[in-house]
Amino acid sequence: MAQARKILLADADLGSIRALTRTLRTKGYQVQHASDGSKALNVAVLRHPDVILFDEQCPLIDAKAFVQILESNPRTDDIPVVVTTTGSPDAHALRHFREGVLKKPFHVDEVTARIDHLCRRIEAARELKGDARQIEGALTQLPLGDLLQILALNRRTGKLAIGSAHERGEIHLANGRPVNARLGQVEGEKALFRLVSWKDGTFAFTPGPAPHRAVIDRSMEDALLEGMRHTDEKRRLMETLPPLTHQLSIEPGASDVVDAHPVTAEVLRVLNQSRRVGEVLDLVPAPDLEVLTAMSTLLSKGVVRRHEGAPVPDGPVLAPAEVHALRARLLRGRPPRPSLEAKVVVCGTGPVAGRWLLKALPGLTPIAADPPCLRSSFGSLGRLDVSEALKLDFVLVPALEAARPLWRPFATGAIGALVLESTDAVYNLARFCGFELRLPLVIAAQGASGGAITSDALPPSLRGAPAGAAVVSTDVSAALRALLLAGFRAPQSDAPDSMMARRT
Repeated sequence: MAQARKILLADADLGSIRALTRTLRTKGYQVQHASDGSKALNVAVLRHPDVILFDEQCPLIDAKAFVQILESNPRTDDIPVVVTTTGSPDAHALRHFREGVLKKPFHVDEVTARIDHLCRRIEAARELKGDARQIEGALTQLPLGDLLQILALNRRTGKLAIGSAHERGEIHLANGRPVNARLGQVEGEKALFRLVSWKDGTFAFTPGPAPHRAVIDRSMEDALLEGMRHTDEKRRLMETLPPLTHQLSIEPGASDVVDAHPVTAEVLRVLNQSRRVGEVLDLVPAPDLEVLTAMSTLLSKGVVRRHEGAPVPDGPVLAPAEVHALRARLLRGRPPRPSLEAKVVVCGTGPVAGRWLLKALPGLTPIAADPPCLRSSFGSLGRLDVSEALKLDFVLVPALEAARPLWRPFATGAIGALVLESTDAVYNLARFCGFELRLPLVIAAQGASGGAITSDALPPSLRGAPAGAAVVSTDVSAALRALLLAGFRAPQSDAPDSMMARRT
């Protein structure tokens, strides 16, 4: 049977806490009472209550001194103290009381909710002090800020996975300090500051080794305070900027920005083609607040303009008739299937090509928060649902010559190859796909590759590919569309199931 939670009410006025005492006991709490600060201190040391409600008018020891004494004693430093008052809380005084202030007369439901929340937090902290391999729960019961403070106080090392209905993120800790965070394809402080604003979802902390490379260099307290500041400032800035779905582009004829701030320069690079505000936020690595600030400045100076009219929606890569045509070709001579999976080869190195594709291709869902192929440069990257009837799996193939024996096993069965870098090794891999496997090739140049391919000319080594080769320099979606349309005309492979995707 679970041990009853113990609550200490330190208050000289018994009448003001009588109703609260009855309610807490009805809910199964053990309630103790102290009429002055000295008795409250004695009970705190001997009985170690789970939560203390300390009235500011309690005689002998004032609230500030009481909290300081508890925090200086290792036996009592983890007991949360909520101060109760009959007046309006003083903002200066509140800084001394990390658990806040409750105003009298009490609203019993509010007080019991606060006590219940603090007890759950204490129980989570105690569990983390033990040898439990994992702790999990809901953010509505234990807010993320409280959870991270508990992990910091206990100097835990491991991974905190956070999930909502549509997103998955993770925060990596080393001795209670945040060293990295990921949310989709966003990493580092940018991801951490997004995550600390989450109010709903689930969490699971798993102890384990710290990452080899620390991306974030902040204390937990500093990270939380900065994250909350970013959240508030972002909300204020977003009220003055176009909605996330609206398009931005560089104003034709606008003068160059002299000595642009690095974040501003990166925003301008991303806007070398028209993009939605949300896309710019995802594609620029800097924290969202810095990106929004740069966009606001560029808009106010007329360097960047907002497209008038309705926002441009995310359209499908292929129209329904085009999906039907591609499915018909893939299923030629085979039994019909309600849902078809096809494979696309990604020619490039894992960290560069894979991360760019995940950022820039709307709807591409990674197979994991940090796909292993981004480190090994081979394997499944993610999936794109073109329609309910057609799914695309994107697979990274290692471009190094030493990995040539892996090229055929990884690339066989694909419907085409998307080239995202312009190194000799990547072009050799693309040539193998185009000439040996007879796959259509599309080179994503300039904006479509994030600048990894600067030329919009077809490389000589890829000219004359049997299934065709093309260069697309607008965006990755356009490059993928060109690749799929080329698949309508690509010659059939001799392998019986060559066009059906295989999970790698």
